[in-house]
Amino acid sequence: MRSYFTINVSVASLYRNGDFDSPVVTQALLGESCTIIDESEKWFRIRQPDHYEGWINKFYGVISDTPYVPNITCHDLRGVVLSNPNSKVPMRELTFGAKLSGKKLDQGWAVILPDGIDGWTEANLGENSLDLNRSTVVNLGKKFIGIQYLWGGKSPKGFDCSGLIQTIFIAMGVVLPRDSGDQSQFFAEQKIKQENAVPGDLHFFGHKQTVTHVAMELGNDQYLHCQGWVKEESFSVNHPNYNENLSIIYKHTVSTEKVFG
Repeated sequence: MRSYFTINVSVASLYRNGDFDSPVVTQALLGESCTIIDESEKWFRIRQPDHYEGWINKFYGVISDTPYVPNITCHDLRGVVLSNPNSKVPMRELTFGAKLSGKKLDQGWAVILPDGIDGWTEANLGENSLDLNRSTVVNLGKKFIGIQYLWGGKSPKGFDCSGLIQTIFIAMGVVLPRDSGDQSQFFAEQKIKQENAVPGDLHFFGHKQTVTHVAMELGNDQYLHCQGWVKEESFSVNHPNYNENLSIIYKHTVSTEKVFG
């Protein structure tokens, strides 16, 4: 069995089991090479670069002995790949975070898709990682405001709470765990008082000992999270964006300074 499965569509869902009736656990994006760890007739069990595992239908990608090597990333929320600059028929959709192999031309980018097909796009592509700083994290987070909630989602087609946070940090080259509970554990030694949070720090929520939700500090008593849709809300009871129900289940805040350095 070959070693790698590379996503060849804009966004592909991973399932708990090799069955479309099984729950979705997460998603993978175009250009993401994953390790194959098991196989059935129509499905692969794969391990993503963040070590998350799930089952994916074989028609979502291509298999190979070596991983796809992208050198550019899509920084637009959406885009398309065409066969050439004069074509009006999309070959593939792009979303924020899609990774491609390509080179800059005068009016766009010449790209090679994971299946080896040549294409062209005028989407905003660039280096694989954005600048790692707290201004970037806030500006990028606000770019996603209004995008709807989607269980297992981690793209502009829909986010869940932890998928949003992971997407923001991955864009800056920092691979956080996929789920909110694991993200909390990742920063377990960096707990701080809520009022001491600075932009890019994380707030966690849940019931009893279980973390079930995560939000990111924006500054000025505001945080960003995905609940229904990506939005700004506040811990302050005097603020019009105050979320009382979420404040009731607040658990703790962590500093993310260790990833900013």
